[in-house]
Amino acid sequence: MDGAVRSSRISPRMLRRLSKHQRIMATLIVVLAGFSLLASMSFTSTLSLSSDSDTSMHRRPLTSSSSNNERYLAYLPHSGLSNQRIELANALVLAALLDRTLIVPPAFLGTVVGWMKQDQLYEHLGWLTDGSVDFEYECRPPTPGDLGSYIVKSRCIEYHRFAVIHWTTLHDLEHAVAPYVRIRFQDQVSLDRLQEDLGIGPDETYVHTDEHIYDWRLYEDRAEAKRLVTTGTNYFDSFAGRRYFKVYTLDHWRRRPEKLLQLGGIFGSTRMSLVNPKYLALRERITQALHYRRDTAIGETAQNIVRYLGGEGTFVGVHFRTGDSPFRKQLRHNMDMFAEGMAELTHANVSLPISENDTEEDDDSIDEDKRIQLLPPYEGLHRPPWSTICRSVPADKNTLIVSGTSTNIYIATDHRDPRGYKSQLSPWFETFPCTVTLNDLPEYLFAPLDRLHDHIVPGKPLRSFLIPIVDAMVAAHARQVFTTPRSTYSRYISEMNQAWIH
Repeated sequence: MDGAVRSSRISPRMLRRLSKHQRIMATLIVVLAGFSLLASMSFTSTLSLSSDSDTSMHRRPLTSSSSNNERYLAYLPHSGLSNQRIELANALVLAALLDRTLIVPPAFLGTVVGWMKQDQLYEHLGWLTDGSVDFEYECRPPTPGDLGSYIVKSRCIEYHRFAVIHWTTLHDLEHAVAPYVRIRFQDQVSLDRLQEDLGIGPDETYVHTDEHIYDWRLYEDRAEAKRLVTTGTNYFDSFAGRRYFKVYTLDHWRRRPEKLLQLGGIFGSTRMSLVNPKYLALRERITQALHYRRDTAIGETAQNIVRYLGGEGTFVGVHFRTGDSPFRKQLRHNMDMFAEGMAELTHANVSLPISENDTEEDDDSIDEDKRIQLLPPYEGLHRPPWSTICRSVPADKNTLIVSGTSTNIYIATDHRDPRGYKSQLSPWFETFPCTVTLNDLPEYLFAPLDRLHDHIVPGKPLRSFLIPIVDAMVAAHARQVFTTPRSTYSRYISEMNQAWIH
């Protein structure tokens, strides 16, 4: 194209030699050539934009290095580990679609701050991930003779309830995600530090500020996005209410010329509306890649417990969420639902709903096998009285379970004290006495967790922070697992159960 333009140029000396008519014609030729060039450039740009949706998702190696032409996508994590994993999945998909290297922060365990304004998130997470801070000294326990150790620091309260782990300890990102998206791991959650590490200035950075947790939704289908805005239905209905009032297309983010695209939180399992089969397949691959690894100390611990319970598929699992407000309100309803499903699966003869059973008022209505209050099986399920009362289920899916209320059951739950005095879960244990929880298991099964320590503070053990992960993994090894409705973490456990056992 450039050569064609150069061949059409007429020097001033040549122009003076031409007649008036010839000069007019020559000028028209130059103008037309210019229009031709602009039209060609416009067509090329439009063609590139429209063909982006067919870009192959392959041949994109994982990397931790950067180059002058590299473009990046970053986001701000928040909330519990399950929500962070959903954010990571969304970010991996978006980075692949935008052909940007994804900046991946660490995974946070324990009590993690929920969504808040960006500057507040940076303030909390930036300090907690700052490797230059001597946390063990700053947050040391009260010590006689050390007056400073008695000063209560709100930051230290947060630190003691918080832990940092590398995502690769939880998921196989290097191999499973490598062909589709480039990744750069970043330990500290700090925009200034990130820009410094990448050698990118503020003028090369675009920061998107969210107004609330569900600020925007991505629509691949432009026609759908336009229809939603035109009809005033630019929102997404969920059980918690309407969300995602801002409608963005891929072009909205693709047009950003800055090297660094810094987003806020991108939580939400319905955050992206995709239609291209390639993109849907990519999202499914990433979903599978984000199943917990079983070749780590965490997986070793889970498998120790599964063997202790009798092996993969030899028990029935329940993931019973009770902690957060929506699940507390539905506790009795969900328990009755689980009991009904368990009775149908195991052919148990139980009186439903079990949440209304009052053993003190109607003692004669309780079957003899339900009267048995089994102590936690610290010596193993193969020892009496568990071995004489409780039964494993056949691992073969085609074999019926007929062990009724004697069926071995494992409950993974966030309830603080499932067997406690006046626990709301008491009716369950009275109805299904062969139920085991993580609290019932001997300590030695958890020994592999002692090998893992905090990613930022190497002296900080992670064992207590990893217990919920192990709990979920054990439930996912059941022959069948009953899950809490509307819980994304329950859905995640069900996905792992399908991948590992089915």
